Amino acid sequence: MEIEDFSLDMSAEKVFQTDAENAKRIYEKFRFLSESQASDERLWAGLCLGPFWRYVQYRWNIAVKCSASHIKQHFFFGFSARRSLTRNAVARLWWIGKLTYDEGRSDPWELTKFVCENADYIMHILERNTSNNPLIIRGFLSAVIDARRKGMQMDTNIVGELARYLNLLGGIYILDCLPEQKIYDKIYEKAEELNNALQSRQ
Repeated sequence: MEIEDFSLDMSAEKVFQTDAENAKRIYEKFRFLSESQASDERLWAGLCLGPFWRYVQYRWNIAVKCSASHIKQHFFFGFSARRSLTRNAVARLWWIGKLTYDEGRSDPWELTKFVCENADYIMHILERNTSNNPLIIRGFLSAVIDARRKGMQMDTNIVGELARYLNLLGGIYILDCLPEQKIYDKIYEKAEELNNALQSRQ
């Protein structure tokens, strides 16, 4: 498979602000990869050490944080296989795109943009076992986004609490067998419950 040369966005002073755009660019160019191929350290290490060398340094401030562990986790796979996919500088972009792209939306990248608003969202949502299935992630994120639109508080603590709740649901249901709408409903109801509890304490 031949891929035309392309670059990643390195224009923002707050580097995390480029994540959504770069997830889009990487996933669009490498969308043909199977999940097995996209879990191979050799592919991502090669891209990090080759065409995206400057990007990795830009995004993770390698010149300042030049420790062996920092280099290992962002250029290579420095953690367990699953966690490494969201820590390697380029692999994380592909997997963010894979798990959040939704062509059924007016903006297929809406969920991607939300997840990339805060690095904690990626940790809370994409590093859990429940993130294996894009349909689960879509139901979860759709509920969170709609709850925020309705004026509910959706900071990283609440999103983290909702992610833990989704994990608990995985102990009760086989989430892969639940319709996306069912996951949406349960997360939205939990968001309402958490916000009602917050309001009662204020």
